[in-house]
Amino acid sequence: MSRVAVVVPLRPDGLEIARGLLADGPPFAIDQTPLDAHSVYLTDAEAVFVFEGPDAREIVERVVGEAQVWAAATAWRACLAGKPRIAEPAFAWHRP
Repeated sequence: MSRVAVVVPLRPDGLEIARGLLADGPPFAIDQTPLDAHSVYLTDAEAVFVFEGPDAREIVERVVGEAQVWAAATAWRACLAGKPRIAEPAFAWHRP
């Protein structure tokens, strides 16, 4: 299993907009992907999208190219403070 995180910087007033955009879940059929898990974490300044599964980064790159994801990305412009960026795991621990 692999994991990748996408960090999205938010404007100072972007937290509540981001919450609203996330309320309906992802803009793609997540159950139709090979992903094992997906979660989003919010801070006052960032949204962190975490994807887990086989070849998670490649799956995310493929999904980002889908039309419905591009349409949803347009709505995110209202709360973005900069370009999203990929964060690779530097440390992970799992109980055996």
